[in-house]
Amino acid sequence: MSATMGNVWVRLAQSLKTLWDDDKPAPANAPAGKVSRPTARSSVDSAAEWLEQMLARDPTIKAKLHVISLVEYRESVGEKWPRLVDKVAIIVEQVVRRNIGRGNTFCRDGEDCWIMAFPELSPDDARRRTITVVEELGRFLYGQQQGGGQERPVALAAEVAVCEAIGADGELNHGRIHSAVAEVRANVSTTGLPYLPTQGVKAGPAANDPLQGWATLDRGSDLRKEEMQWETIEATGVKKPAAYLDPSIVGPIPPGAALALVWRPTWVAVGEAISAYSARVVRRDHDKADPVEGCWAYPEGDVATAITLDRFVVNSAVRDIRNAARNAQEGVPQPSVILPLSWQSLSSDQRQGVVFALSDLTQDTRNTRLVIEIFHIPDGTTTPELESVVSFVGGLCREVLVRTRLSSHRTSVAAEIGVSKIGLDLSELRPEEKMDDEQLLAVLARIQEETVRDGIGCYLWSARRKRVVGSVVQGGFDMVNGPGLMKDIPRPAIVLPAPKTRFAAAE
Repeated sequence: MSATMGNVWVRLAQSLKTLWDDDKPAPANAPAGKVSRPTARSSVDSAAEWLEQMLARDPTIKAKLHVISLVEYRESVGEKWPRLVDKVAIIVEQVVRRNIGRGNTFCRDGEDCWIMAFPELSPDDARRRTITVVEELGRFLYGQQQGGGQERPVALAAEVAVCEAIGADGELNHGRIHSAVAEVRANVSTTGLPYLPTQGVKAGPAANDPLQGWATLDRGSDLRKEEMQWETIEATGVKKPAAYLDPSIVGPIPPGAALALVWRPTWVAVGEAISAYSARVVRRDHDKADPVEGCWAYPEGDVATAITLDRFVVNSAVRDIRNAARNAQEGVPQPSVILPLSWQSLSSDQRQGVVFALSDLTQDTRNTRLVIEIFHIPDGTTTPELESVVSFVGGLCREVLVRTRLSSHRTSVAAEIGVSKIGLDLSELRPEEKMDDEQLLAVLARIQEETVRDGIGCYLWSARRKRVVGSVVQGGFDMVNGPGLMKDIPRPAIVLPAPKTRFAAAE
């Protein structure tokens, strides 16, 4: 299938591939001659082809796309919309992912419109899920003000047949989408319903109640109770550096565990200064336990713990960034901040909840100072999978970093999909990967040569010896941090000049 990234089938497939249920067989009534459902490792193109064939090429399906429009909300907030648009987009994606179900997919179209497709659901089931999304968005964006018919709905739901909504070239027919939304808006004036009465609304007394029969997913009282048990330990209490740990030894975070966030001063070649601070999570499961830092706090294959840790990193980092901005002197340059986030949470269907707090930062801060680093990328990750996650975080920050391992070779791929730098964290080296300074510097020199050849930058974390720090600074690395440069601190600090010449003696 030949398709550009503007093709709606490809855009829909980008979200679909994180929702596959490999254990669920393809529908028994799948049309003969059609492609079978792709697996979780399939390419975006194959998933897009499956969607196109399921929804567009079989007239007996009579499939429809379901449109969620926030045009009413956009107009109601008026000039505040530019400030709210990013936060609203995060809320919408979080609500949609929570309700859409496996095997179904969606994409954004413009600032205030989302398209959902339900290739394996009946029309009634698809409508019910769409209405659930509409109702929950109303609760998130306006609370209970929507009840009693006193407010117009903030979200509207429209249905458009696939054959009308998507052209032969795979592009959306925006005129048809807009007319469907306009029809629903006209209906709102007379019924107060965020969808047309023919769309599953039963006759009788309940027909006048726009919320009758709508199912709302509670956010979960158990989750709130669990989050209340977390304590943040003081950064000054962390004295012991993390040693090597077998990932199988580190388990899920128990109730009452303590988390802290420390910041690692980072030298940056551009400007030759300590002008970035990298966040580093510290975990202690009980009072007598040794603290575990960085990637070793993440159990292998434990998505729930990764999401908990990364949400803590983002929330704590946003707090520290905003506090630093309030205390900053006018006209003084502000440092960059680097947020390491795990592949497990960024590739999950809950990733919007992980990064939601970033919407509390100004657009200028995100565009000029925020850097997101992706780590723990598993072997066997396909280029489309990596590109999807990089594209997602790339819209939230200034640049994206990819942390790799000595055994991985990702520089050429990373350069193609928008990653600005690729790097190593020496604290992740396993015992069999340990080496003396001469061997290490030779390996780092080869990595630096590869990144230069592929047109991408490189960095090094957790350098413990001054000789290593001096060598990589002089050797052309873009960034370096670790005890050999400066110790961790409780919060981001000021930009400190550090010319290369200062590291010559340590080489």
